[in-house]
Amino acid sequence: MASMEAIIDEQPQNVQESLCQIFSQSVIPFFLGGCGSISAGLLLTFANKNLMLLEEVPEFLVLMPPLQGLRGNLDMTFAARMSTLAHVGEFDKPGLAIKIRRNAAVAQGLSIFVCLVANIISMFIVSVTPSLPEVNNTNRTFTTVSPPPEKSRNFMFLTSSSIISMAVNCAVCTLLLFTIVYCTWKRHFNPDNIVAPLGASISDLLTIGSMLLACYSIRPYSEFNEMVPIVVIVIALFSVPIWLCLAWEDDTAVKIARQQCLTLIIASMISCGAGFLQSRGAVQFPNYPAYQTLISGLTGNRGAVLASRISSHLEVHKESEMEWNDRARPHRYYMSRSPEAKTAKLLLFTAVPFQLFFVGVSTLISCLMSDPVETDYRFFLVYPIVVFIQVWFVSEI
Repeated sequence: MASMEAIIDEQPQNVQESLCQIFSQSVIPFFLGGCGSISAGLLLTFANKNLMLLEEVPEFLVLMPPLQGLRGNLDMTFAARMSTLAHVGEFDKPGLAIKIRRNAAVAQGLSIFVCLVANIISMFIVSVTPSLPEVNNTNRTFTTVSPPPEKSRNFMFLTSSSIISMAVNCAVCTLLLFTIVYCTWKRHFNPDNIVAPLGASISDLLTIGSMLLACYSIRPYSEFNEMVPIVVIVIALFSVPIWLCLAWEDDTAVKIARQQCLTLIIASMISCGAGFLQSRGAVQFPNYPAYQTLISGLTGNRGAVLASRISSHLEVHKESEMEWNDRARPHRYYMSRSPEAKTAKLLLFTAVPFQLFFVGVSTLISCLMSDPVETDYRFFLVYPIVVFIQVWFVSEI
């Protein structure tokens, strides 16, 4: 298997990874990532059907997609940055630990700030939209929105819980992602093929699990004293400048923070809209959350792999593999012999088999748990079409 260093060092000979190499390096990470998405989806479905928390705080489902998206965006950006450092030889140079800490500090500061923004946007969406009629679901009756007197308390409670969840996730995921990149680099694999599928799905599972844990940990204190969530939020806000100051001496890390801030906010706005749609869909179709993480997670994994490979190529070679005119024409793009086009083609045509496999596994597990999530054959007929269109659209973007 051609080493990553060889690909860089032997650029004049145009040494490239073959499709078999890309597939062999990414198939296990995609499989493990799919298992993480299944676990996250089943956990979210269990919470939606059985936990009183979602009845008491129905805005929880509105907030989850932007939190998952935020965590995934930050993790994939950090992972891509670590992969790029590996490609350009920074892992061989002294001072690596300091550089990693500064990049992690940027991720921590941005996660807290954008998390607060996502909560504000979600609260605004909930406030300006009418609630759905109450729907009975497994002997429980709830709506997508709390009564007006509860909205402000729920907002403070969810904001404080999500900030704690994001902070813990950031610490765990940055350490885990760097470890994965470093180990793959030491074994002469391409980190771009491996770290993205693992990181995105692990962060989904950690986000849902840690958010539920944070909510149940803070709930008793917030009901006893409403100042507890406020104190958590204030401390978190004051910590943002501290995290950014820790990275201030690294010009690249500061540049990343400036470039990421606006794009993360825009992404959070889009994810908040997705969260609102999910909360509405979960009331009418309570089995939907089981597949939400598969639909978004596995597609996001494939988009992250392609984006990471493109960014690494631009950083190393300082030029794009293909012209924009070729990218704008799908038939020319996918018929090209460039590594980027080959990777996109591989990711596109393996998307549906991977998705159907994991949907089948998810359905089988739910049936074994005596709680089948979906039995309508029409769902399984339409699902592959939607997946193919989604992956193609993400690849084109």
